[in-house]
Amino acid sequence: MKKLAIILTALIAFTTALTACGSSNSNSNNASNSSAPASSSAVESASTSPTQAEDEKADITVSTWGSPDERKVFESVLEEFRKAHPSIKVKMLHIPSDYATKMNTMIAGGTAPDVIFTSDGDFPRWVKQGAFLDINDRVEASADLDLGDMWESGLKRYKFDGQKLGEGHFYALPKDIGPTVMYYNKAIFDKYNVPYPSADAPMNWDQALEMWQKLTVDENNDGKPETYGSGPIWWEGYVWSNGGKILSDDRKEFTMNQPEAAAGMQFIYDLTNVHKVVPDARSLQSMNDGQMFEAGKLATITGGRWMVPTYRNLKFDWDVAPLPSANGSWESGWSGSVGLAVNAKTKYPDASFKLVEWFAGVNGQKKMTDLGFSIPNFKSMSGTDVFLQPGQKPEHAEVFIKAAEAEPAGGWTYLPNSKWLDVLNQNLGKYWTGKDTAVDFFTKLKPEVDKALKEGNPDLFK
Repeated sequence: MKKLAIILTALIAFTTALTACGSSNSNSNNASNSSAPASSSAVESASTSPTQAEDEKADITVSTWGSPDERKVFESVLEEFRKAHPSIKVKMLHIPSDYATKMNTMIAGGTAPDVIFTSDGDFPRWVKQGAFLDINDRVEASADLDLGDMWESGLKRYKFDGQKLGEGHFYALPKDIGPTVMYYNKAIFDKYNVPYPSADAPMNWDQALEMWQKLTVDENNDGKPETYGSGPIWWEGYVWSNGGKILSDDRKEFTMNQPEAAAGMQFIYDLTNVHKVVPDARSLQSMNDGQMFEAGKLATITGGRWMVPTYRNLKFDWDVAPLPSANGSWESGWSGSVGLAVNAKTKYPDASFKLVEWFAGVNGQKKMTDLGFSIPNFKSMSGTDVFLQPGQKPEHAEVFIKAAEAEPAGGWTYLPNSKWLDVLNQNLGKYWTGKDTAVDFFTKLKPEVDKALKEGNPDLFK
């Protein structure tokens, strides 16, 4: 395992700044969950920035998306890169909406940026199109990337052999890994005398339903609750934690009509249509779930670490807990990721890789983590105060780490062509608002999804 170079002066400066930010309200519970050895963690290490003489002069562009808060974090990382690499001029191309469609057009037209933001779902398709440079040799030679200390589930999303994800060479590196957790509004729990959910053990479905029923309150008895127990459920974890699968292991067959998967989908349906602890589509027309949570109308909501910078500005107290699951396991949600790839047609492959390396390595990870935006790529850094940030919300940040260890990637990463998933997503709205049972609905849908699977991924069926 390649060790990162230790620079004591950088450590002292960083530790001093961190102590100044977090000393007033040290959270001993979070600190006790830090498992990284002090002598070898990534937080102690810093990449040795090359001198200006080692950098080629280059003008490169990097794409990104995201909210204003996310953009500020991205710009902060870029500013530090520019200071360390003054010969490399970097321009940011911010594409706040319809990113994948616009990037498809740019890649096809040869106008894509030098460094390309890629979701883990878009990644295999763009590799197959030849859009990304093979950076495997650069990654393995890097002194800034301790691959053995990085989340395997993050790294493997950006390796591809043309057929199977997780195999072959690196064509991108993770900027982050984003497991999902349950955010909750403490003020609503306190108002209705409901105990906070545990940070240590996920609730099972029965326990979660009981909690949400107590938090769904219609004070005027007009069918319009002032608060709902939960926002819309992100369904994948409910399928997996009940032993169900979205596709068969060989990825050749849609399997959500099978009993275990269907039971998970039926439970979610009933939360809205039977128990009414989740707002229906009509209730979400004037406010989406994020707006409802921020307005104090949802007691809980599903989300990732990327929501923390925004939520730290909320007027009410909040925290995080694991998502409920069928059996109380941590495999109760999915983990997403965003990667950065080098354009195969860039004029500056070395300079472009240095930017990718900066974001994925210790320098970029420290900055993004310090700003509360992401879970660091390095496991050892995740277990320290750099990520846990005692004295800042959320109080139980270790929940993200436990979720990252257990939650799998979403179904969008299963195959290079996601036409099958488009068919599924286009029909889910009919399921949530219809009258069919889960078994009946997904049995009727199965031939259409199976057809899309075969049409989109013919190599799989040879």
